[in-house]
Amino acid sequence: MTRGPNPQRSVRPMKRVCVIIAVGVACFLGGVVVSPMLGWHGPQIPVPASEATIGLPAAVERAWFPPIGEYENGGDALDDERFEVLMAALDAAMSAEETLADFAVEAHFHLTNFARRLTVPRITEPQREEISDFLTSLGEKYPDHLQLIDRRKAFLTSLYSPKFTDDVPVFSGRVDLFLSNLELYPDGDFEDDQVDQILARLRAVLSAPEVSDSFEKEAATHLNHASMLLQFGRLSPEQLARVLAYIDEVAAVHPEASDLIGNTRYLIENLTPGRVAPDLTGTDTDGEEFSLEDYRGNIVALVFSGHWCGPCRVEYPFQRAMMSLYEDTNEDVVLLSVNSDPVLDTIRAVKVRESLGYRTWWDGHGEVSTEGPIATEWRVGAWPTIYILDEEGVIRFVGERGAAMIAAVDELLKEKRWAAFEASMLAPVGDPQAGGQ
Repeated sequence: MTRGPNPQRSVRPMKRVCVIIAVGVACFLGGVVVSPMLGWHGPQIPVPASEATIGLPAAVERAWFPPIGEYENGGDALDDERFEVLMAALDAAMSAEETLADFAVEAHFHLTNFARRLTVPRITEPQREEISDFLTSLGEKYPDHLQLIDRRKAFLTSLYSPKFTDDVPVFSGRVDLFLSNLELYPDGDFEDDQVDQILARLRAVLSAPEVSDSFEKEAATHLNHASMLLQFGRLSPEQLARVLAYIDEVAAVHPEASDLIGNTRYLIENLTPGRVAPDLTGTDTDGEEFSLEDYRGNIVALVFSGHWCGPCRVEYPFQRAMMSLYEDTNEDVVLLSVNSDPVLDTIRAVKVRESLGYRTWWDGHGEVSTEGPIATEWRVGAWPTIYILDEEGVIRFVGERGAAMIAAVDELLKEKRWAAFEASMLAPVGDPQAGGQ
C-alpha cells in the first residue's frame, strides 16, 4: 500500500492521505451467553483503570463464532458437528438485537466471519445447500439488504474449493480505527488526548477475539496503521514512553508475534518525527560505499524508491525540480535515495534517462528486492517512503510527496536561515557570525 503526504501544514489531516477503507464494526447478541461457555476468546491485555476506553460494537468486542483454528483442517471435509455449531452461531448472529438495529453493518461482518471459517475445509454438497437455503431465507426476510446478502453468497461460493490457512481472508483489513479518524491526526505535536485515543483503540482492537485468536496475522494491520499514524507528528518523551510501554505489554502477552511487535517498536522509537534518524551505510550505483552520516549538516530528503513502483516514478519530476531549485545556490540541501530494483543496471539506466543526478544506494540485492538490508532496517513497507531530515539528522517529516516534499525542505531551510539571522544579530560586533559588522 502507499501513503499520501503528511497533513502537518496548510493541507490538514487526510486531504493528502490515502484513506484506508473505513467501515463500522458489527455487533452480536447471541454470543453473550454462548461465547464464555465455549471459551471463544484469546489472551487479553489488561486495561489500566486510568486509560481511555473505546466501546467497540459487540461483533468485534466479543466472540460469536468458534475459533477459526477449529476449521483449519488441511482441506478435509468439514464434519457435520462443527458445521452445525457454525450454522447455529450464524443463525443467532443474524437474529441478534444489535444486528437488527444496524443490519447493513452488522450482517456484513457476521457473514464475513462465517465465511472465513469455511475457507480451508471442503464443504459437502448437503452443507452447501443448507447454507444457500439459509441465505435465500435471509434475503426474503430482509429484502432491503438483498444486495449485501447476495454478495456474501457469491463470496461463499468462491470458497467452496479447499484452500490453505494462508488463504483465510484477514478480518482486520475490514476494520479501520486509525487512519480514517481525522481527530487523531496531529497539527505538528501530538496532544495527550490523541495519544490516549490511539492507545485505547489499539488495546481494544488487539483484544478483539477475531484478532487475538490469530494474533500474528491479524494484529499486523492495526499495528501498522497505528505506526503510520504516529509518523504524522511528534511525540513528547513522556508520550513516547507511554506508547513503548504499551507495546511492551503486547509483546509480553503475545510472544509468538515477537518479530512483528519488535518491528513496530523499532519504527515508533526510531523513525518518527523528532527522533535522530538511524545511520545507514551501503554502496551506491557505482559500487562506492557511503553513509547517511556523511551528509550531517545538510537538509536531507531520503527517498525509498524503485522503478518497478508506479507511485515512485510519479516522483521523478518533483525530484528533478528539487535538484534544479537548489543546485545553483549555496543552500545545504541533499536528495538521496535507496533503490529496490532487483537488477542494478535498471536503476543505472533510469538515472541517466530520467536525469536523476542524486546519489543512490542500491539495496535491491536481497532475495526479495524490497527487503534489502537498508529497507529492512528502516522497516519500509510502503513505496515510496520519504523522510525529510534537518541538518542535525533529526526526522522532521515522513511521507511528504511531490510538491509537498519540496515545501517541507523549504520550511526547514527557512528555519535554518532564521536561526542564522538570529545568531548574527546576537553576535558581538566584529564577530564573524555578525557578518563582519
